[in-house]
Formats: sequence, C-alpha cells, structure tokens
Amino acid sequence: MLRNIISANYSLSELTSFISISQKISVSYLKYLEINGKHIRSRGSEGTNELNDVAIDCIADLFMRNEAGQFIQLTRYFSDVIKSDPPPAEYQLSCLLRRLIVKKTKQELSRIFKERDPESAKIIRNIKVSIRNSTKFKSFKEMGREFIYLAPLANKISTALLPQPEREQVSTKVVHDLDAQFREKLERHIIPEKVLFHYFLQKHVPSDSVSAMLEKMMEIVNSLPQYQNCIALEVAASIIREVTFQHAYEKLTENIDYHSPMAEIQFKEIHEVNQSVIASIHRKIEKQYLQKEKITQERAAIYSKAISDFVQELTQDKATDSNFQYLKRYIPSLTQELYREQERSIFEYLVKLTKKSLRKRLKELL
Repeated sequence: MLRNIISANYSLSELTSFISISQKISVSYLKYLEINGKHIRSRGSEGTNELNDVAIDCIADLFMRNEAGQFIQLTRYFSDVIKSDPPPAEYQLSCLLRRLIVKKTKQELSRIFKERDPESAKIIRNIKVSIRNSTKFKSFKEMGREFIYLAPLANKISTALLPQPEREQVSTKVVHDLDAQFREKLERHIIPEKVLFHYFLQKHVPSDSVSAMLEKMMEIVNSLPQYQNCIALEVAASIIREVTFQHAYEKLTENIDYHSPMAEIQFKEIHEVNQSVIASIHRKIEKQYLQKEKITQERAAIYSKAISDFVQELTQDKATDSNFQYLKRYIPSLTQELYREQERSIFEYLVKLTKKSLRKRLKELL
C-alpha cells in the first residue's frame, strides 16, 4: 500500500486506510506522552475523539500533494528507500513510517502548543534560556518530558591547598557522593505541582527573574527529602504563569480607593471583563460539549454556574474553593471518587481556560 501511495497509483480505499494507520500511530505516541506526564488534551480539549483530532493535525502536512497528485513529504522521505536494491521488506517500511510519524508529531505538537497557549510557550522559552545561560541549572529528558535540576557543586569545594593526588581523590569522592545522592533521590516521587506551588508562594517575590524563581523552586525540592531533586519543566512554567497572573491582579487592584469616584469605574471595568470571560466559557461549553452531546443540559448549566462562581470570587479577592468544591455546591451528592471519574477532565480544562482568558483580559487593563 505504501508503495502505491508513493507512486501516486493508489485507490481511495487505500488512501483512507493509510491515513487511518498513520493517525493510529500518532495517537499511540500521544497516549504514550500522556502516560508519562505530558498534558496533551488538557491544553486543548478532552476525550478520545479530541486526541484523534490532535493526531490528524500533527500529521496533516504529510498529506500535502503537488499538482501531479504526489504526496510531497512522503515521496521525499520514501522514494529513494523504495527504489533501493534490494527493495526493503515490509517491516522495514513500517519502522520508517512509524519513525517519520513520531518525528512529525513531536514537531507539530510544539507548534500547536504555541498557538493554543502563547503565554506558556514564552515562559518555557525563557526557562530554557535561563538554563542555558546559568551554571546553576541542568536539564535532562526522560520519557518524553524535560526535567530541571541543580548542577552538582563539586567544583565549588576548595582543594587548592592539597597535593595533586589528594586533590584528585577528594574531587572524585565528592562527585561520587553527589552522584549517589542524586541516584537515591531519583527513586522517589516527583513533587506534585500543588505542593510545590504552596511552598513557592511563601518564597516568591514579584520582582524575581525566571532564574531566581527556578532557584527558589529547586531549594524547596531539595529541602523535602521525600521527593526527587528535580522538577518537570512544564510544572515550573505553570507555576510561574500562575503567580504572574496573581501579581497582575494585585497590581490592578492595589491602588483602588474604594471611596473615590474612580472606584466605581474600575470595578465596572473588572465586572465587564468577568462577564465577557464567563460568556465566552458558556459558549465553549455549549459548542464543544452540549451540542456534541458529550454532556447533558443539566450538567452544562452546573458547569456554567460553577465557572461564574469561580470568576467572581477570584476577582473579588475572596478565598477560592477547590474545583471539586465548586461543583459540589450544585451537586451535593458528589464524592471525590465520582468527581475524578466523571467530572474532573472537562471541568478542570474549563477552569484552566477561564484562568487563561482572565489573565489576558486583566493584563489589558493594566
């Protein structure tokens, strides 16, 4: 079938089958990334069908054709291989196809992420620059994710006054000890984002640079022996984005004189932003979930009310509840188990989308 596709001598059924196979390869890789901690659907949409859509979006460019009906990228990749002598076996072509699709999925995921969440993409870019320009941080990739850790400090231990052989022994021992400690901590769990965020808020200063914020996060991790001494890059980016939003809101409201003539205007502007964001999320619920019959009318109404409560309390400087508690206000029988099984994926996505919209609109008022 692949040979027919490359030679532009294919039937419609063969093309349909080939696209389906390619999509399944991409979906399997996306699921692999999710299993290992990547948030694929949570940054776009929820459910298996949406993951299939992401996969198609990732591999779409592979099926661009020229005027002769040839698939440009597929032909460029496979043409010489198919014409080689002896011709490749089917399993070899299958391996090459999988390699191409996985590579393309990786590339396009980065583009999709930047389009969907440009603010987070900018933060991640700044984090990588900080790692590259600093001697304090290192990073490594494991199971499709990138992790940050503090560089070993062996080079800061002074051995200048020791004889050469002893200097080498001390340096070697220090490095081995540090490596042993690092390996020991790798056997422990990665610190959860909520735990790190809780401790980080106590140390964060709004004027901190990205490098300073990373250093504080690593100090927190190293002070908690039950966790590994590394953090996922996307977790660091998520926390930085969240504190940036909180600072933007505080800056917006800190100079409000609640008894001045301007106060009413300022509160009116914030109220208009709230209503605009709430209306946008309501439309999202109706278009993406209700019209596609993924949720009932009753559930759509509950999500809308819960989101409205969240927005109003967040922008009125009130203590906000957990996502679970916001839903439990309208579903008294809701348990944590039912929330995780039936509500969590959609509602947490809606909350994240709400935060992102609020952050953008409030910054425009600064």
